[in-house]
Amino acid sequence: MPRRPNQDGTVSSYVTQAGETKYRIAYWVDRADGDSARRFRRGFATERDALNALTEVQVDIRRGDHIEETRESLNAYAEKYFDALRVRPTTLAGYRKHFRVHVLPSSVGRSPIAAISKDQLNRFYRQLEVNGRKDRGHIGDPLGAATVRHIHVLISQVLQHALEDGLIRFNAAKRASPPSKLEAAPPEMATWSAEDARLFLEWSQSSGDYLWLAWLTLLGTGMRRGEILGIRWKDLDLENNVITIARAMSYVKEAGKKPIIDFRATKSGRVRNVDIDVRLAGAFRAKRDMLRAVSPELARGEHLIFCNRYGQPHNPTQFSRQWRERVLKACALHPDLDELHLHELRHTHATLLLRAGVHPKIVSERLGHADIQTTLNTYSHAVRTLQRGAADLVGQLLSPVPTEQPTLTTP
Repeated sequence: MPRRPNQDGTVSSYVTQAGETKYRIAYWVDRADGDSARRFRRGFATERDALNALTEVQVDIRRGDHIEETRESLNAYAEKYFDALRVRPTTLAGYRKHFRVHVLPSSVGRSPIAAISKDQLNRFYRQLEVNGRKDRGHIGDPLGAATVRHIHVLISQVLQHALEDGLIRFNAAKRASPPSKLEAAPPEMATWSAEDARLFLEWSQSSGDYLWLAWLTLLGTGMRRGEILGIRWKDLDLENNVITIARAMSYVKEAGKKPIIDFRATKSGRVRNVDIDVRLAGAFRAKRDMLRAVSPELARGEHLIFCNRYGQPHNPTQFSRQWRERVLKACALHPDLDELHLHELRHTHATLLLRAGVHPKIVSERLGHADIQTTLNTYSHAVRTLQRGAADLVGQLLSPVPTEQPTLTTP
């Protein structure tokens, strides 16, 4: 085929199956083998739009900036992106689940990544906000703003990778309008008072709940869910009443595959020792003695302290579900009790300590935060009470010292 000059190009019209008149452009590009090839782009609504696009392509070709955009779909490219991603297994499983449930079956997922537009993404986000839920019992309900924004970030990451690979000219997600950070902000933190926590624990213990000790441990130590599901008897020092938190459970379950259970470093990557009170230590001792009497293998050093009824590691999702079932029952009996999420037991632990005047540095160490600033930022509502105490104290220190007035006596 004779070589054609790069600036050649044409605009032509065509009729779609729906009877609409659209326009396409054709132009020539240099191939790697030195020959030239003709390329087409279609779908332009007006001849003016097509001419503008052709001019833009020709300018890019002359500058050497032209990109041969891929025809690969978002679904196909995302699969390769996930396969090469270096993140925690639980994080990757979450990415894959969001993509599989919401993006894969959509028109956005089936579209070529080079053809995805901000308007298409905006329509997709609005549809998710209206009826995007897919979980059992809630199919067709609105999807929360935080989840929609998470899906947007995921799509943007995939498109950005394609942009860096030279497969598309721009990242359409950067121009889209997902729910804002403010709209996607988590709800206000809820915590229990000491009285509420005692009330729930009394109800749990009196009802014969086999997970009563787990709830007491979460409230008494502020551990994360993965951390409590990862502690072993060997991590417990009952002579000094200390728990060593060295790892957290990683539970990865993808559709159609067996779950993968692993134990990894904690979120901060550091081992920490957490002191426990006499009551909690006594409850651990009682459980260990009971296990030694009926199932000695469950009380060995390497065995998990908290496992399911069959002596196997908990599924973290099921563990949270069991918490939810119990707190709903407790709230039904005690209407003034707030319905907390499992993670809010950690928040309750921190808030109770801070309001009792415990130094934020100590609280930060118990929680395993990377630094004290994280604690101060997360629990600013509780730290404000320390400010009030400090203000009252300095006021007392600076107040004039009262002097005794001599008592006058009448003769």
